[in-house]
Amino acid sequence: MATAKRKRAMQQHDYDKILYRLMSILGRLNDGEILYKDDLAKEFNVSTKTIQRDFNERLVTRFPIHRLGNGWKMMEGHHLEKSRAVEDILVLDILKTFSSGLGASFAKRSEGLLSKLSDSHSSVFYTRLSFEDMSVISGLFDTLEKAIDESRLVQFFHKNQYRLVKPYRVVSFDGYWYLLCEEVIDGRIKTFHIARMKDLCLHEDHFEKDTTLAKRLDKAINAWFNPNVEPYEVILEISAEIKRYMLDHPIAPTQKIVQELACGTFYLSLEITNEKEILSTIFKWIPHIRVISPKALQESVLFQTKAFLEKQVLL
Repeated sequence: MATAKRKRAMQQHDYDKILYRLMSILGRLNDGEILYKDDLAKEFNVSTKTIQRDFNERLVTRFPIHRLGNGWKMMEGHHLEKSRAVEDILVLDILKTFSSGLGASFAKRSEGLLSKLSDSHSSVFYTRLSFEDMSVISGLFDTLEKAIDESRLVQFFHKNQYRLVKPYRVVSFDGYWYLLCEEVIDGRIKTFHIARMKDLCLHEDHFEKDTTLAKRLDKAINAWFNPNVEPYEVILEISAEIKRYMLDHPIAPTQKIVQELACGTFYLSLEITNEKEILSTIFKWIPHIRVISPKALQESVLFQTKAFLEKQVLL
């Protein structure tokens, strides 16, 4: 009897710690912070793998969170408002791990939550947000994480052929998961949509990581990132109206302010490898954003804007 009580107490303590950790992480992401697994592991006295599982299995699958370089941040335009609903969702996920032994009061509460959340309208997150089906790819994360941690080759079937690659990063861009890797056959860096992978297997062969390449991959903004070309600088003029948002929600890991004017307007420098990395952000914030350089990007924005206006008609 005493042993059973101690077990229940330990499980309850573990549950409390996990819930506190997840709620703390979500709260900070909601405040606009970019969080890193190494820092979080030290702060909460857990392994980096535990933090990685927190994101992959509990947070990214439920909330609008994505990778930014080596860190994690809330997706642009999203904010979690119902803190009680957030806690309820996390409790349900923790229940998958702690399914018994938490005492009658917790069991009763979890039963009520399961019933409440079975209704698709009970949580704003299921109706407001659209995510990739994680059930398709969740089983691949452990294999890819192990391969990356141990610098081992992986093989998988993708677009009608088998690929042998050196994996470097698993990243989430706009809610979709990708593997950034070097394909052995041609030595080129490529991005593969994980949901389209089949027959993934871990090889015994190891490879030596290119640290320069790894650092370059950390600068990726989205799936249009091209690590096979040298990045180039973009200078953007940002109006005062969106200054706070741009500072709280960085466009790119490389961004920095190069000049501020008394009126509140400021100039932002960042690096891209492909104009498509930044075009969607520019169009989203017109007229509060302007391209200063390079000229080729200025011309591209102007051309596409004119093309849109020519097609647009008043109804």
